[in-house]
Amino acid sequence: MVQKLPLVLIAALMILGLVACDSDDVDDTPPVIEFRSIIPEPGPMEVCGEFDPNAIKIMGGEILAVDALMTDDIALSQLKIDVHPNFDCHGHRTMSTEDWLVLDLVDLEGTEVEEVFELEVPEMVTAGFYHMQFRVVDEAGNSSPATDFWNLHVLNPHDTIKPELSAIDPPTGNNFSVNRGEQVSFQVNISDNKDFDFSNNSRVELTYRRTGSSNFSTATETKLTEAVNEANLTIDFTIPQTLVRDDYLFFLTGYDGVNNESERLVFEVEIN
Repeated sequence: MVQKLPLVLIAALMILGLVACDSDDVDDTPPVIEFRSIIPEPGPMEVCGEFDPNAIKIMGGEILAVDALMTDDIALSQLKIDVHPNFDCHGHRTMSTEDWLVLDLVDLEGTEVEEVFELEVPEMVTAGFYHMQFRVVDEAGNSSPATDFWNLHVLNPHDTIKPELSAIDPPTGNNFSVNRGEQVSFQVNISDNKDFDFSNNSRVELTYRRTGSSNFSTATETKLTEAVNEANLTIDFTIPQTLVRDDYLFFLTGYDGVNNESERLVFEVEIN
């Protein structure tokens, strides 16, 4: 005599069979993007105080050409190209020069696509560091790794010379302590090869971060708008009562009309 299986057990086995079949159809393999060539060729550079072996240096008015091969095991869907400023190590500004901004979505089909993407830099570009990222998505929504990005050092062809900034009278050298609520003053000299009113971006910024942290805060900014190429400035800043008592690094940086950045002046400050 053949023993019949309970209906509940039969239903459970059917559900398991359906799940097993569906799992075979799930595409969880991300697409792959291979960069065949990049012109200008990436090379070593210091970016935001850290070494980058594959940064790209390019001039306003030039073309950045990227030859990319994109593949997927089933079907490609889209490519996202993103270029945006990385001024102040990821602060975003609006300048009278033209920030280089690219946000393109390129539709893809099939399992393999190779294409050369030419990204033109604005001639009157805001000089400084930028980020560029390529990311491929397949039809299932899987995306290529987020590591496919580059630091770009973009120069303005009308002025490639950075300004010079020097301390005239630091508070008590480059290492001092101060109480919350007290004011600190920095006297500096800034000079450049062009007048400060060229393109209206000239300024001196005071920023700071806690020692060991990578999060910068802007303390104050002094605009330079006169038709001269040298000035002595006093930069005043009152230490906020809300700052945690700790060791901090303060940075003074000068910028010229097209946003070329001077060497930073660094101060070690103990806040009590």
